[in-house]
Amino acid sequence: MEYSHSRCEMKQMTLATSLLVAWSITTPAAQQRQAPTNEPAHNVFLLTGCLERGDTPTAFKLTRASAVGQPPPRPTTSAAGTKAEDVYELQATSSVSEQGLNSEKLQPEVGKRVEMTIRPVEAALPAPPKSAATNAGEKPVESPRQRYTVIKFERLADSCK
Repeated sequence: MEYSHSRCEMKQMTLATSLLVAWSITTPAAQQRQAPTNEPAHNVFLLTGCLERGDTPTAFKLTRASAVGQPPPRPTTSAAGTKAEDVYELQATSSVSEQGLNSEKLQPEVGKRVEMTIRPVEAALPAPPKSAATNAGEKPVESPRQRYTVIKFERLADSCK
């Protein structure tokens, strides 16, 4: 009888210890999630626009773009003749380890109106070079535009007209 009683106490103690450990792990994580942030959840955005080719085989652009819901941060520079908020630079994935769609999936959609789920490319953008002397005739150095990878897309129309 003594053996059965101590075994039951041991099970209760193990259960209590497990619950205490689980609570101590989840409490700080829950407190961190409650902290307000300006970043959208998972940094994923939904846009509609016209898919165009970029300067390289893995580069694309979403032009005449508009956000569905939370918009991505607005680019500060613009391509010639277009408003900065209308164009988003897209980067196709080039390896299996990268998340997103590759050029073979995006190429057939060039010239089509699409709805895309995108996220920022995680590689850090290089800082613009600093000039020691600034002359009045020099152009200011433009910082590189944020690039996005395409997570998924849906064709909305066969043309962008």
